[in-house]
Amino acid sequence: MEVKMRQGRGFGRRHGMRVRFIGPFLLLALYKEPSYGYQLMDKLREFGFEEYLPDQTAIYKMLRSLEEKGLITSRWDTSGSGPARHIYEITQAGIETLDILASEIKDNIQIYKNFLEIFENVRRADDTGN
Repeated sequence: MEVKMRQGRGFGRRHGMRVRFIGPFLLLALYKEPSYGYQLMDKLREFGFEEYLPDQTAIYKMLRSLEEKGLITSRWDTSGSGPARHIYEITQAGIETLDILASEIKDNIQIYKNFLEIFENVRRADDTGN
């Protein structure tokens, strides 16, 4: 049986899945320490987004969205010799959101483990002709 992978949303499109998950990683980075937008891009690379890192515009758009939801705050940092920069910080609501996300991820990990176990058993049976 041949299965065609859909292009676009859904199957076989890891890029979109990772980009949609950037918000929680931005929250996690800010939970570790307040940061500037440019620093956050580096932190996303450290989390494994190197290949799928969205452009700066998308990251700043996500930061604005997180701020509008009350999960982070920003302020202008005028210290230093360069131009003023926004520094972002997580709020208490952001920390609470991270707690919820971590719980959901734990649940999903178990579901994915179950999926893989069943898949591998079915695949082995298929490979042996059963």
